[in-house]
Amino acid sequence: MSRNIFLFISSQVISDIGDWIDRIAVLTLVYNINNSSVDMSFLSIMMLLPSLIFGVFAGKIVDIYNKKKILILGDFLRAILVFLIPFFKEYVFIIIFIVSTISIFYDTAKNSILPELVKKDRLRQVNSLSSSYSSLMMVLGPSISGFIISKFDIKYCFYIDSLTFLLSMIMIFLIKLYKYGSKKDVELYQTDKISFIEGLKYIKGNCIIFNTLSINTIVGLAAGMLNGLLIMYVYKFLKTDSQGYGVILTFKGLAMILTSLVLYKYLKNVLVDVIFKLGLIGLGISTAVFPLNTFFVLAILIQFFNGIFNALYSISRTTIIQENCDNQYLGRTFSMNTMLTNITSIISLAFGGIAAEFFGVRAVLLIGGFIVLISGFVARNKIHIYC
Repeated sequence: MSRNIFLFISSQVISDIGDWIDRIAVLTLVYNINNSSVDMSFLSIMMLLPSLIFGVFAGKIVDIYNKKKILILGDFLRAILVFLIPFFKEYVFIIIFIVSTISIFYDTAKNSILPELVKKDRLRQVNSLSSSYSSLMMVLGPSISGFIISKFDIKYCFYIDSLTFLLSMIMIFLIKLYKYGSKKDVELYQTDKISFIEGLKYIKGNCIIFNTLSINTIVGLAAGMLNGLLIMYVYKFLKTDSQGYGVILTFKGLAMILTSLVLYKYLKNVLVDVIFKLGLIGLGISTAVFPLNTFFVLAILIQFFNGIFNALYSISRTTIIQENCDNQYLGRTFSMNTMLTNITSIISLAFGGIAAEFFGVRAVLLIGGFIVLISGFVARNKIHIYC
C-alpha cells in the first residue's frame, strides 16, 4: 500500500469512528432534551437538507478549487463545530445543519480526489479497501459510542469526534497529489471555470455516467422505505427487539467487510460493470425475499447475503463514476449523484410511511425489493464499459 493511500484510508477510518460516535451522541442528546419524535424527524431533515440546497454549489467548488485544501478546511471547521455542541445544546439543530453542509463539500471532494492519488487501474482496489474499513466502523462505531455514553458524560463523545477530525486533517495534509491522467485532463482541472449547467450537459452526454446516475436514483426510491421500515418488520414479524435488530445489522456489516476484502484481493480482473449488475440484482432478490420470512436465524442469513451484494453495488458504482468521468467534472457528478439519491430517499421515506399504513410493512418492503431488482435488469442493458 502506497503512502498516499495509507494516509487517505487512515484519515477515513479515524473520521468514520468519530462520525459514528457523534451520530449516536447527537441522537441521544436530542432525544434527552425534549423526548420528542418530531425533534428526531427534524434532526434527520437537518442532516439531509444541505445536500439539496448546496449540492449544486458544492460540486462546482470542488471541481474548481484544490480538493486537498477543501478536505483540510472541512475537517478543521467540523472539529470546531462539534466541540462546541456540549456548550450550546440549545443550538444543536443549527450546528448539525452547518456540519452537514460542510460535509457535502467534504464528501464530494473525498470521492473526487482519489483519481489524483492512484492510477485508474487501482481505483476499484482502493475503493474496496476503503469500503471494508467503513463497514468495520459501521459494526464497531455504535458499540464504541454506546460504551462511552454509558460510562461517561455524553459531552466526551463530541470531544472525541472533534479530535478525530483534527487527526484526519493532519493525515490529509501529509498527502501528496499526483493528478494521474492525461496532460489534457490536468490542464482542464486547473483552468476549468464552467458552470454547473455545463456539468449537466457533460453528464447527459456521457452515457455511462448518465445511466449510472439514473439507476442510482431509482435505487434511492427504494432505499428510504427499506431503511425506515426494516426495524418495524423485525419487531412485528420476527418477534424480536432492538438487540435482535442490532445482530442483523452486525451480520450485514460483517458481510460487507468480507466482500470488500475479497473484491480487493481476488476479483480485481472482473469487469466493474459486471460487479455493478450482479450487486444490484442480488440486492434486489435478497431485499424482496426478506419480508417473506418470519424466522430470525434465516433473517440473519438473508441480511448477510444482502450485505454481500450491497458492498458489490456500493464499491462498483463509485468506481464506475471515477473511471469514466473526466477529472474536471468529478465534483459536479458526485454532488449530482448525492442530490438525486437524497431527493428520492426523502420521497420514498414519506411514501413508505404512508403506504405501510394502508398496505402493511411487508408489502412496502416487497415493493422496494422489486424496485431494486428492476434497476438491476435495467443496468444489465444500460451499463457497459463501452457505451
